[in-house]
Amino acid sequence: MFKKFKILFFLVFFSSIVTSQEKSKDFYITKGKGFEFHFFDDQYLLQIDFRGQFRTSYPYDAFPVISSDFNDDEVTLGISRARIKIGGHVYKPYYTFYFEQDIKGANLLDFRAQIEKYSFIKLRVGQWKARYTRERVISSGNQQGLERSLINSVFTIDRQQGISLYGNLKGNGAANFNYWASVLTGMGRGASSNDDSNLMYLLRLQWNPNREVLKFSGSDLENHEKFVSSIALAGVTNTSPYTSFSTRGGEQLFGYENGVDGQYKVDQLLFETAFKYKGASWQQEFHYKNIDDRVNFKETSLIGNYFQIGYFFHYSFPKFPKPLEIFARQAFYDANIDVSGNNNYEYTIGCNWFFRGHKNKLTFDYSYLKYNEFDPVFESGNRFRLQWDISIF
Repeated sequence: MFKKFKILFFLVFFSSIVTSQEKSKDFYITKGKGFEFHFFDDQYLLQIDFRGQFRTSYPYDAFPVISSDFNDDEVTLGISRARIKIGGHVYKPYYTFYFEQDIKGANLLDFRAQIEKYSFIKLRVGQWKARYTRERVISSGNQQGLERSLINSVFTIDRQQGISLYGNLKGNGAANFNYWASVLTGMGRGASSNDDSNLMYLLRLQWNPNREVLKFSGSDLENHEKFVSSIALAGVTNTSPYTSFSTRGGEQLFGYENGVDGQYKVDQLLFETAFKYKGASWQQEFHYKNIDDRVNFKETSLIGNYFQIGYFFHYSFPKFPKPLEIFARQAFYDANIDVSGNNNYEYTIGCNWFFRGHKNKLTFDYSYLKYNEFDPVFESGNRFRLQWDISIF
């Protein structure tokens, strides 16, 4: 009885707030980037949203990391992601903040604050996905594919803690650029200090030749009438015990031992292109990565590339369902350019059905994976996955 009374009280209280929003601007609720709470003539804004991804896959879900993974033969069904997102601004619209919590894994993903008064120079501090590769920066809820490509785990620097200056520089004609300059701990998510005096340094320069900044999101849901593109160069250098990073934090690539402080000096370069136009979208990345093992006195260079293209065929063939998008992806990486025949490949084709944009969609993909890295065993396999991605608001 008491529970029913609490529920009834909440409903009455909630409805009174919503209906009173026109009477007072001290506090009202709207729906925008989630559930939005406005305070004191919009001096303060609090946005809350929840997102979940429900996925089934066969015969495995993630990309294999050891040879035996190709022998898995099971159907997986469960929650791939569950997130709560909280953002907004404090006092002024340009004093912003963002918080993201992984409910499934109980990990703090993002916690950052920004000063964004001027478009040409902005400041960010905290923990976030470092602005290095487009594929990784795009939220898992705004991806075109069901999951990121084969090369993401090899070349991403993922979430880091630190400080960044960034902005948009506008000139005449096609002179429109974005930049990100960051100093980071270089130890991955959750690490507030470095293992030694060496920090991670990152620089990304992005040219916007059409004078419009291409958003970090997949699929041309907006059906751009004008061609919008970006071309980016980026570099990062870091010395740490790790050769790779993920949501879990610092990790090791296949074939590398657990490191000690300052063992691996990693230098990376990126060339990236992307565009959207009339229902079509393209994104591509070429990566170079050099790992200097200062304990075992060994250097290894890796390269990788992926491209992904998608299209809403409705815009060419009106009888084709408007919410349906078809996409395809090819990716490869060479785990050591000094050794021949050790490339790994991914070939994926899939489709999206958008109920409410990226807020509510179904995604299906099929992948053929071909690995040559697990010497002396050559491995290949097929993978099928289906996912429902939904945000509450």
